[in-house]
Amino acid sequence: MSVLLQQLLVGVLVIGSTLFAAWRLMSLSARLRTLARLAATPGMRGAAWIVRLRERTLAQQAGACGGCAAGATRDAAARNQTPGALHR
Repeated sequence: MSVLLQQLLVGVLVIGSTLFAAWRLMSLSARLRTLARLAATPGMRGAAWIVRLRERTLAQQAGACGGCAAGATRDAAARNQTPGALHR
């Protein structure tokens, strides 16, 4: 492989990894705003992958943080106890 091709490949991988990490670290509202801006661009209008990604992000937002009873594990007696922890 030529040096130029290797550098191009490494550059694409670094940019892709950076975008992935930024996406994962963004809040859900920031993700939705980003998707709205992408959907507003002329070339991306009506793209199926944006619609699927928006639906998946909205589903994550509906799940919230899991701090309510719906997120409780079946092994934990209460949300402030760790399953399998020693009793005091």
